[in-house]
Amino acid sequence: MAGHPLSGLIIRTGAVRLPDVGYILACDPERESQEIQHTISFTWKSGKFNRGEANFSAVSCCITQHPEPGLVKVGGSGSYSFETGRGITAGNIFKNGQPQQSRTGDIRSTSEIAGSAYAVGLRGLVCRLDQSRMWTYVDHGLPRTFNIQAVHGFNGSDIYAVGRRGDVWRFDGHDWMKLEVSTNGLLTTVKCAGDGLVYIGGHSGILIRGRETAWNVIDQEETTDDLWDLEWFEGTLYVSTMSGVYRLRGETLEAVDFGADSPKTTYQLSAAKGVLWSIGRSDVMSFDGERWTRVV
Repeated sequence: MAGHPLSGLIIRTGAVRLPDVGYILACDPERESQEIQHTISFTWKSGKFNRGEANFSAVSCCITQHPEPGLVKVGGSGSYSFETGRGITAGNIFKNGQPQQSRTGDIRSTSEIAGSAYAVGLRGLVCRLDQSRMWTYVDHGLPRTFNIQAVHGFNGSDIYAVGRRGDVWRFDGHDWMKLEVSTNGLLTTVKCAGDGLVYIGGHSGILIRGRETAWNVIDQEETTDDLWDLEWFEGTLYVSTMSGVYRLRGETLEAVDFGADSPKTTYQLSAAKGVLWSIGRSDVMSFDGERWTRVV
């Protein structure tokens, strides 16, 4: 990657908007080692990279349509930015959250649900970006012992949050209900898929499928690596670990064939119409449904 705009940087995460448009969040390892809050961001468009910087360490991002089309970045400390065609709004979730409450906890991730950005974190924290400077807490009823790692939903009245000790909770638009999913492992990712089912992944290769109160563990034997992300693309579930990307075929995971130019690193996934991204510490790969090509 020498001579590349991201040369010497560590990729944290990213999101793809269109086959030729996406976003990559990275950091400088030297500043990172000194615990200096920062994010080096890139907008990738038709092979060209446009660089920007922020003074907080973004750990997750998502593309949203409400309150207007844009890109939401969130940091573990609650700092966030909302980038739209009109400019950038920056703030802090804990300061801009309504109604005001004492519940705070490190932010773990943000996801788009029905066009809105939801952020989740430790101590049962769930909130939704409703205005550029206002997040609405929707976590009433969740225990502070629920350390949430990820959230996703079919819509605002059918949302699933997952976390430590096998905890899974469902939000019906009014109340949260605890679900039993036959594991006490650390759950790291959840995807409400196009087949109408919910998929949950976690440590040691745990993969669960179901919806509402009916769940089953998929007894896959392909990997015992921790599952870090799930994505639904063109009728298929894709699963990512730190060392590879897989697709689910029935009850079996099979490794994807990246071709001659395989990435050395994988971690997260992002999908949009006609495109799937695999995002690793030093690689970003793009899939059009037939072949993989390198972005970074």
